This record gives sequence, C-alpha cells and structure tokens, in this order.
Amino acid sequence: MRYRLIHYTECALLIALASLAVSRMAATMTHHPQVIVFLTAEILGVLLVVLQRPGEVAMALRPVLLGFVGTACPLLILPVGKQILPDAISTTLVTGGVALSILAKLSLRRSFGLVAANRGVKRSGLYRFVRHPMYSGYLINHLGILLLFLSVWNVAVIALCWILLWMRAGEEEKVLLQDPAYRSYASAVRSRLIPGVI
Repeated sequence: MRYRLIHYTECALLIALASLAVSRMAATMTHHPQVIVFLTAEILGVLLVVLQRPGEVAMALRPVLLGFVGTACPLLILPVGKQILPDAISTTLVTGGVALSILAKLSLRRSFGLVAANRGVKRSGLYRFVRHPMYSGYLINHLGILLLFLSVWNVAVIALCWILLWMRAGEEEKVLLQDPAYRSYASAVRSRLIPGVI
C-alpha cells in the first residue's frame, strides 16, 4: 500500500513538473531547438515512471525526498540569462547528455524510478562503464542548458542538481548493495558517474 502511494505520488509529481516545464519553455523552442530535446527526455522519464515495475523501494523520508527534489530541481531552470557560447556547443551537450540518459533509461526499461529501489541489477549497455550512466547524462545535459541560459539562479539550480544527483546515487547504492549481485557488479564497475574518475 505504501509503495503504491509513493508510486502514484511520483507519477503525479513528474506529470505536473513536466507540464510546467513545457509551458514555461515553449516560447524558447523556436530559437533554441535543444530545449525540445531537453523536454523530450523529461517526458520520457514521466512515461517510464508510470510504467515502472514494483521493487524493493526505500521507504525512509531521506531517499523519498531526494528522489522527488532531485527530479524537480532541473525543472526549476529558467529560460533566461546570457548565452555564453554558440548554439552548436550547447546543442551538442544537451543532445549528447539526453541521448546518454535516454539510452540508460531504455536499458532499465520498467526498472526506472525516482525513489531508491532494487528493481533488478543492470550490467549491460552503458552500465558496463559507470554505475549511474543516466546521472552522467544529466550532468552533461545540465551543462549544455547552463551555457544557453547562464544566470546566478540557474548556476545555483544546477549546483544543487549535481549535489542531489550524487546524494541520490548514494541512497540508491545503500539499497542496491544489500543485493549480492549488485555488490559483485559494483566491485567490477568502480566508477559511479565518470569512467576512471568518480
């Protein structure tokens, strides 16, 4: 029952936030097509959360809040600020980051979710290189959006997003490391986000 409440809350939150982001950024889409790519990734996230399969979900307040706030944070980016590099660079970063996160989500399929859970250990695809390739994609994507809309607000939002991503990865691993299969995987794939670095 509690799992269903968390799942339905996840779905409602993501649908509301994705709708808000689309309405807020719609005016910039004609000038900056990379915004469409960014929003497409967010909508895919909504679909995957709605279709996710149940798993052993963390029920404590901290991982639940990290999941919700971490997902909400990038949607607080405002489409205002100074563009400091040409569109080609931000488009490459946004598209590359979104492609990376989408490939990771597709590898997870119905195992994707916002709150830390063991929905099965993934070892194939991008998960051969880092344990959290979806988050790696988010980092690249965020950097591209920041280069497009550089402002004090957006720098603060992105900094918070990156801190929350690291914390979310830690919470997910607390759950996953209880599984011997994941412990074996983590000993083989040492890096969380950047191969050979962190």
